Amino acid sequence: MAGRRILLFVVLLLLIGAIASATVPREQRAPVQPPPATPQPESPAGVVEAKLPAKRSVRATVGDVVRLDVRATADDVAEVASLGVSEPVGPEIPAQLVFDADQPGRFSVTLRDAGRRIGTVVVRAAG
Repeated sequence: MAGRRILLFVVLLLLIGAIASATVPREQRAPVQPPPATPQPESPAGVVEAKLPAKRSVRATVGDVVRLDVRATADDVAEVASLGVSEPVGPEIPAQLVFDADQPGRFSVTLRDAGRRIGTVVVRAAG
């Protein structure tokens, strides 16, 4: 009699386990997709470097990175105001203005406190 009860108990446990396993929602895995390819730029950006005020006019093309090394004889702020780029400059500390030429036009490089233009960046359209 005890053996029957144990056998009945084991069968009942197996039946409960089977029902529980059948009613639990299965984890669905999304198909693995490769990461999206990064678009390659059509042409690599050029880097235009110049020293001001030695060079009065700097030429660049839309898409270039422009690096200007600006020197001054007194403490001041070198800026390209229309692009919102500025850096302090002094006799011992040159300013380095770095920006992307992302729009065509003529942009004045000035010493803010002296109120003096020391150069111009001319950006022409690509193509």
